[in-house]
Amino acid sequence: MSCQHTGHDPDGKTFATIAAKFALKGHALHRTVRADDGRVTYTASRWNQSRAFTTWHDVLAFLMQIGGAA
Repeated sequence: MSCQHTGHDPDGKTFATIAAKFALKGHALHRTVRADDGRVTYTASRWNQSRAFTTWHDVLAFLMQIGGAA
């Protein structure tokens, strides 16, 4: 089962695919790993505004909200 549907952290290829779908909608998607505990966060930004997410499921939900297909 693909992580796109399970909500788990994506592998590199899946992240790149979803980041490209964000780019088609005019957003930049970034993945950040905190140094102290390794926690992953995602940030989608567009036109000097950004939205932060702590789960992959939330990233995919936002993609659907802006009109992209997950």
